[in-house]
Amino acid sequence: MTKLLPIIIFSALLTCPTMAAANEIPTEDATLNVSSENVRVNLNGRTLHVQNGAGLTLEIYSVTGAKVASYKIDTNDKSIRLELPRGCYIVKVGDVARKVSIL
Repeated sequence: MTKLLPIIIFSALLTCPTMAAANEIPTEDATLNVSSENVRVNLNGRTLHVQNGAGLTLEIYSVTGAKVASYKIDTNDKSIRLELPRGCYIVKVGDVARKVSIL
């Protein structure tokens, strides 16, 4: 059951991103949440491009919910070559989560 919880949470984030943002309670990190709204994540082949993510952490999860990689985003335009096996992954940067497929 504990392995299914991250999958359920990420599925909810992917299907209802506006609901997830509407239910957030303002905290001291509210400025971080505002800046992560403009984060863009694109996959081109095996290269992941992250825009407007400076200061955030990129986390990559398998579909089973296991964290497979983590990177610190140090610039506003970061490219990361993914050396992962073929498959579907969840990429999370700040409050932005995306599903990507490596072919």
